[in-house]
Amino acid sequence: MKVLWPKKILAGLMDDEVCSPQKIVPLQEAVEQARQEWLYAQNYYNSVSDVDLVDHAVYLLQAAEKKYIYLMKKARSQGVTNSPFE
Repeated sequence: MKVLWPKKILAGLMDDEVCSPQKIVPLQEAVEQARQEWLYAQNYYNSVSDVDLVDHAVYLLQAAEKKYIYLMKKARSQGVTNSPFE
């Protein structure tokens, strides 16, 4: 079975700007963005009242937490800090 990709997706995959160094977020910013995503996921989980959305909220919360922990470990190993006390 042959998979046909929409032209828009293929163009985006082949676009040089997608992989350009200007698009790379510094690790310190990535950690902060991941922290914000985790906080959003926590708030979303705490506010979900529809039973059908609980699984979705749990998935988002777990994924955001794992991403944040991964980036924190990576930042620590590289000596990157974001402490206001330093």
